[in-house]
Amino acid sequence: MHLFDLGERRILKEIIFKYLESPEFMDEDAAILSMGDGFLVVNVDTFVKSTDAPKGMRYGDMGWKSVIMAASDVIVKGAEPKAVLISLTVPMDLEVSIFESVISGIRDACDLIGSWYVGGDLGSGKELVISAVCLGLTERVIRRRDAKIGDSVWVTDLFGVSGLVLHYLLHGGEPLEGMMEKFLQEFFRPKIDAKYASALRHVATSSMDSSDGLAVTLNDISLASNVAIELYSIPISPHAVEYAEKNGLDPLELALYAGEEFIIVFTTDKSDDEVYRVFRNFGLKRPIKIGKVVRGHGVYFEGRRIPRKGWEHFART
Repeated sequence: MHLFDLGERRILKEIIFKYLESPEFMDEDAAILSMGDGFLVVNVDTFVKSTDAPKGMRYGDMGWKSVIMAASDVIVKGAEPKAVLISLTVPMDLEVSIFESVISGIRDACDLIGSWYVGGDLGSGKELVISAVCLGLTERVIRRRDAKIGDSVWVTDLFGVSGLVLHYLLHGGEPLEGMMEKFLQEFFRPKIDAKYASALRHVATSSMDSSDGLAVTLNDISLASNVAIELYSIPISPHAVEYAEKNGLDPLELALYAGEEFIIVFTTDKSDDEVYRVFRNFGLKRPIKIGKVVRGHGVYFEGRRIPRKGWEHFART
């Protein structure tokens, strides 16, 4: 048996989890450590150039994205990012100017999320590998397993733009005139606002980002919380709809299964007005209500079950 026979989720559950401490916080987006009256939230994510850098991505973008990947899973736990460490594996023949652009991208992303860049490790290897560790603090941690029956389900943005970019890059789709450069830049340098951590602490019962795909995220909340999720709608970017029509695609597929979108999905027991008020008070855009938490298992939209399908490491391709 090989790792590709298991896939990422089975590797985690059948092998790694049995060696971990702190079962209370197992199978979360980040490691969570109790620290007196609060919690230290730590996440690590790795960017490998050969597998994670699509055509056209610049080295500075790679440094930037490695930080956002790590910080996003800290923010959705309700923790403000405080420090970032970076472990770099770099080919010895990489040009100095290129190496500095990687570091500049890291610095720029840390500035975006309001975090210190405090160092890390540097070594040589056959290709560029960036492992980012983000540390955050919170007085209240938000777990994926705490969605409750009766909660409403929300997202912080429209879906599908990453799906159209991935299709364009990987399959040579017909582009949207005058828009692709903007979408590519947003894809290469995704943004997340650290103020979401504060807003989520006020309203969320559970929270995850959608970096592995909206379908994966909703199903993971459903499974961890032992509930079902019924969706009223799937908010799709009109640009994704236009691209799908132009290329003979289903826009729902772009929205549900593409991944690489750092949009937050959360549940809450607060009223709609309270959710809007909290987000407005923190200067955040108005979130979108998409469904409710009910008894049962799985995720449903218009009477059909949404499978847990999206990006997964070690899956056989």
